[in-house]
Amino acid sequence: MTDWPFLFDFARQHRGGQLALATLVAREGSSYRQPGARMLIAEDLSFSGSLSGGCLEEGIANTARKVFSDGTPQRMVIDTRPHFGCPGKLHVQVEEIAHELIGWIESELRERRSLLLVTDARSTRIAAGETSDLLEKVVPPPRLVAVGWTPDMEPLLGFAAALGWERHRVLRDQRMIAETPRVAGESVRVLAAEEMTAHFAPDAATAVLVMTHHLATDLSFLREILPAGYGYVGLLGSKRRRETLLAELGELGLLEDPEVTERLHAPVGLDLGGHHPATISLAIAAEIQAVLAGAGGGFLRDKTGTIHPQPEVMALG
Repeated sequence: MTDWPFLFDFARQHRGGQLALATLVAREGSSYRQPGARMLIAEDLSFSGSLSGGCLEEGIANTARKVFSDGTPQRMVIDTRPHFGCPGKLHVQVEEIAHELIGWIESELRERRSLLLVTDARSTRIAAGETSDLLEKVVPPPRLVAVGWTPDMEPLLGFAAALGWERHRVLRDQRMIAETPRVAGESVRVLAAEEMTAHFAPDAATAVLVMTHHLATDLSFLREILPAGYGYVGLLGSKRRRETLLAELGELGLLEDPEVTERLHAPVGLDLGGHHPATISLAIAAEIQAVLAGAGGGFLRDKTGTIHPQPEVMALG
């Protein structure tokens, strides 16, 4: 999960004013966030994002006062022991950042293009081969494409929004557009199964959830989606429905590659217990997050080694 989708929203809310970007450049010892975590600070010292568990952000935001006054980047080394009770240090850079750069990063990610950012004592900028204190690979956020819909699944869109995912709904027919309530930040469109990959180019960070409740329609979409290489494909329905559709897909010769079968998650969701629509939506969102992140979805208490994977950043000399 990346901070950038939330920072984009914050930048739009403060369009026209100065903005400062705070970046966790490096850490010593344990920390709640990893290098590459960022927060955006407005002139009134309100902010979005976090570099810690919530106890350091106000002080970091206050550092932006000097940045706004003279434009000079500020470096902070924060001793974490008084705050977290654990020995360690956070190395944080606070610098002014242009709305144009934020807009350019957003446009690249909207086109689902990755980019490299460097952060050093001068600034944060697009990588051009130079060394830096921090080299971060910024990737597009997860994208949820739901084919079909039912009102009791709307909590899923809420979870996806809270996670900063792109949200899209695909409907079968134009008449359904007017009958479908919109959720802020999502797109709704009518597509035939054959048009899916042209509109949503397959990538490893895209999850497609098939839930039309119509067997033939589900089959037509799965026929296009399963071999395409999306990071996650989920089918809403029972095990019997899954076996029926797999048998049909097998007859079409689409299951000869075992990776294709492995890609299908049906019934969809983690086993969290409960039958309320919100619980089911939570189980689906949790499974998608785990699959796209390459995680097992088990209890953290049973995990050996580091709890959280390292982000795609490099500390350079």
